[in-house]
Amino acid sequence: MAMIPITQYAAMHGKAEVTARQMARRGGLRTARKQGRDWIVDSHEPYPDHRRRMSEAPTREGLDAQQRRHELTITQAQQYSRAGESGGAFAANWNRIPAELAVQLTPEQLGWIVDLLADAYTDGQRHPD
Repeated sequence: MAMIPITQYAAMHGKAEVTARQMARRGGLRTARKQGRDWIVDSHEPYPDHRRRMSEAPTREGLDAQQRRHELTITQAQQYSRAGESGGAFAANWNRIPAELAVQLTPEQLGWIVDLLADAYTDGQRHPD
């Protein structure tokens, strides 16, 4: 068990010093010990990664990873969109976005496009008096 400074441990794993120190302070590194004012950790301890991978995410029956990613994009775009509160208006405008474009843009950008489409529709419904 070779104990090394937390700064060296962070560099070994390509992490920021402050991130590794916070993880040690919070108990995320099993072998981390405080020595004076510095943290030391076993050089062989793996860096914990608690993030879920897309393949490990809870799945809905029958959906592959690409379909789940598409559903996640729609949900996120709906959160960014003003029209997202009205499910029917959001869905109607979402369906007007070409699939090739939906793959290239971020959910935030897609939410903006849905709002622009909804605004254009509303403007077209107003009749000049």
